[in-house]
Amino acid sequence: MKAMHGLLLALLLVLAHGTAASTAAAAPAPASRLDPRLSAALAPGSEPVAVWVEFADKGETGPSDLALRLAEAERRLTPEARRRRERAGVEPLVDWLDLPVEAAYVRELQSRGLAPYGTSRWFNRVAVRTSGDALASLATLPFVRRVAPVELARPRERETTLDAGRAPGASRVARQATGAATLVDYGRTLGQLSRLNVPAMHDSGYIGTGVNICVLDEGFNFYRKHEALKTILVGGGRTRDFILGVQSVQDTVNGSGIMEHGSWVLSTLAGKAPGRYMGPAYGAAFALGRTEYTPTETHIEMVWWAMGAEWADSLGCDLISSSLGYNLFDSPDPDLTYAMLDGHTSVITRAAEIAAAKGMLVVVSAGNDGAKSSVGYKIGAPADAHGDSVLAIAALDSLGFRAAFSSKGPTVDGRIKPDLAAQGVEVIVATADGNPNGYIRLSGTSFSAPLVAGMAACLMQARPTWPAVWIAQALKRTASHAASPDTLTGWGLPDGLATLRYTPDTLGVPDVHGPLSFTNEGANPLRGGAPALFRLALGIESQASRYRLRVYDAGGRWMRDLAEGNLTPGTTLSIRWNGDDARGRTLAPGLYFLDLESAGAHTTHRVVVLR
Repeated sequence: MKAMHGLLLALLLVLAHGTAASTAAAAPAPASRLDPRLSAALAPGSEPVAVWVEFADKGETGPSDLALRLAEAERRLTPEARRRRERAGVEPLVDWLDLPVEAAYVRELQSRGLAPYGTSRWFNRVAVRTSGDALASLATLPFVRRVAPVELARPRERETTLDAGRAPGASRVARQATGAATLVDYGRTLGQLSRLNVPAMHDSGYIGTGVNICVLDEGFNFYRKHEALKTILVGGGRTRDFILGVQSVQDTVNGSGIMEHGSWVLSTLAGKAPGRYMGPAYGAAFALGRTEYTPTETHIEMVWWAMGAEWADSLGCDLISSSLGYNLFDSPDPDLTYAMLDGHTSVITRAAEIAAAKGMLVVVSAGNDGAKSSVGYKIGAPADAHGDSVLAIAALDSLGFRAAFSSKGPTVDGRIKPDLAAQGVEVIVATADGNPNGYIRLSGTSFSAPLVAGMAACLMQARPTWPAVWIAQALKRTASHAASPDTLTGWGLPDGLATLRYTPDTLGVPDVHGPLSFTNEGANPLRGGAPALFRLALGIESQASRYRLRVYDAGGRWMRDLAEGNLTPGTTLSIRWNGDDARGRTLAPGLYFLDLESAGAHTTHRVVVLR
């Protein structure tokens, strides 16, 4: 099976630069490596700033050395990660993204008095704090590709302050809780689970057993004390605080009122107190990552989230559930505008896409900005992620009407978001204040997302050979609005029993291309002046369609528009590419992606440039 089957998340799958020497030689001049937003921090005596130092390569010295490093990365895969990638048809099984950041480069920074406090192998960079001459000197290092500010985000609004009113004129996304007898005594959560038909999955024996879920959130206070949380399976080494760099994900001493949100979400997803409280995936295994710091306005949650997603990948997790999202940024960084909600711009969105490309299902909150003009009522990042196994979840009330706070789509490139919806108003959650038997009602897409993630885990147990894309497909195509999805609740309210009865389109990875054909018939890799040759064709029974073919580098950065126009049914077009950018300059050795958008789909080819 082929892994990416044509969606834009493939743009972020693989990084395969050429030799270290050739890449460094082709790197930008030192002055252009420094982000202009850092100009004020260059002044003597200025306050230190947090910056990403992106490296030009991962230390590979040539093709043979790169092959050895990739082989070592494959040996390091955990059995769980290997099985997940093989199930998803990830090809190659490991790639440049899986290589660690070059240790020699990190040591060089440390020798200059810089202490990296964040590392990303996917984006090949480390975060440090510095200013003045030390900052300027970073851009002169031959192995540095770019120095840019670390993203800063304003704190997420607390769910307890949300206006949980119904959206004016909202249509009903049907299904009421039923009073049918079940094999599990759900206590207070029967209603919120029955609306998703989760009890039918449980009665069939599917409770998430054998599925590994990573929850990325604010913190998980008292998760070992509360009756509904203390029996959740969280193995050794499967908790991490990415902010403090420690294993514990609790702070139960200071009484600061933080690190509660994760416990609320975790209970919604996996709580287990028979007769009182049950979550949809109470049989699953969990990894808990703290990536959010609520109190301040200068935290870097998106940095930690991306690191958490890398961690989930390395642990072999099957699913990421995250009730976090971002729209607004502190000065001097600009806000995340609607124009940037294109599925591959923000770092957190790109991380979500890479996680999906590694075979994980990513379930995230759509956002709580549906009544806020300041963000255009739109979803945030990473809910805009462009991928067939990244799901953004909207919020409904108990009667199936969309909540007023639930963020709206579409993405700027016209894709339907959110994808699905579940109850997010007055959801019962376990308290995180130390009361071992306490429960409260809260509202937000923070709680609709874990409900859907939990039922996805049950389906994963029931269909252990299905890749994440089939799980997402089953959830959407059997949901209440599958015939007429919209940009308010997507495909609607998923149905657990219907997903168990669902049959995927094909025996292989679903064909998302439809009648569109996009083949590479030229040189690959490019060397010695031979061009790449691509052929585009649209089936004779298809409707005429616009097309656009773009070139991106391995980091998802646009290099050029190669061709665009109209495709007529039954015709074939030939397009050549010489390995150059928009200005006709030969690109540095490495891996590039040619992304075709047409007929309502994206499909991508990888081309290696060696000259």
